[in-house]
Amino acid sequence: MTETERLYYQDSYLRDFAARVTARRAAADGRVEVALDRTAFYPTGGGQPNDTGRLGDRAVLDVMATDGLVWHTVDGDVPDTRFCESSALSCGPVSCQIDWARRFEHMQQHTGQHILSQAAALVGHAETVGFHLGAAVSTIDLDRADLAREDLEAVEAEANRAVDADLPVTVAWVDEIEIAHVPLRRPPKVSGAIRVVQVAGYDWSACGGTHVSSSAQVGLVKITATERRGAETRVSFVCGGRARADYGRLQSLAESLSARFTVGQDELPAAADRLIAELRSSRRDLADLEKAWAESKAEALWSTAATQGRWRVVVAALDGPVDRVKLVAQALRVRGQAAILLGIRGERPQLICTRSDGVSIDAGSVLRSAAAAAGGRGGGRPDWAQGGVPTEDALQAALKQGGALLLP
Repeated sequence: MTETERLYYQDSYLRDFAARVTARRAAADGRVEVALDRTAFYPTGGGQPNDTGRLGDRAVLDVMATDGLVWHTVDGDVPDTRFCESSALSCGPVSCQIDWARRFEHMQQHTGQHILSQAAALVGHAETVGFHLGAAVSTIDLDRADLAREDLEAVEAEANRAVDADLPVTVAWVDEIEIAHVPLRRPPKVSGAIRVVQVAGYDWSACGGTHVSSSAQVGLVKITATERRGAETRVSFVCGGRARADYGRLQSLAESLSARFTVGQDELPAAADRLIAELRSSRRDLADLEKAWAESKAEALWSTAATQGRWRVVVAALDGPVDRVKLVAQALRVRGQAAILLGIRGERPQLICTRSDGVSIDAGSVLRSAAAAAGGRGGGRPDWAQGGVPTEDALQAALKQGGALLLP
């Protein structure tokens, strides 16, 4: 079977073309896949996603290359032009159209990646070992984990210098003998003739993807995030239309925050610092108040507690939250010679059982028995245990059962 002629290799700007169906098969999801004698649809590969568009009156949903053929997954059926002797089928070629907005966005990001990777090599002394063109953000993986913020700022500035220089971007096929004289940024992974994408005088890359015709059409290269990954750094970036959209998003966010803080955008960091300081102060005050409340509640419970020999036994139901009731349990525990079983009211009632040092009860065993008697579960250490029951009625039953164990 004749291999598919890949029109995007010669012209990344080709949007409309005509082709004949050369093969047809059912996809795993029940859709139809067709191979064409020629195509401008780019198949997923080399870190770049596939094109979409239309094949006749059918939507092209996916494109993949296998054994020299480019397969197009379509939303519906397409006549097989190999068998069109019947008047019911058209013998002419099928008209095809690329989703140009998607294609051009991919061209900007992919060319931007070439430029950014070369900038990282020149300024950051870091080689690109991975590339992914994502739906919203693209990434490159660099072989250095010690890149400082200043290093990445210098890499971004260098990349945009190349963008502003409006360098021509050209494509050429180079044979195995000549390729040794091409200053490729990375050695090719295949043998035979190599497709080389050149950003004039700046970067030479073996690449099968689609690219803009000049560096200026990349528009802008903006690093948006970095992440250390073992011995590598993952750099997230956007180019062109994506960068403009991201700037618009950030501008809207800044305007919204300025309105909420009633300050200018340049004053936002100081306003945020003031709010954080106030929040920390309020949290400290709240912690002090909760500790005082817990001590007061513990004193009240202690004064009315039952006794079992030399111990005091506290069994009570309190309102949450859980962390606040834990403070009460701790305050009772440190008073010494106490066994404590506290219930916490709420949508999902809980239990805490604890004891002072030297009190010979197993809090875990008591709590398990109390919770189980009320249809709940729980357990823990001999000195501290927690659990839960399904309802507040069950909570009262658990406290009754636990109290019976602590005050036989």
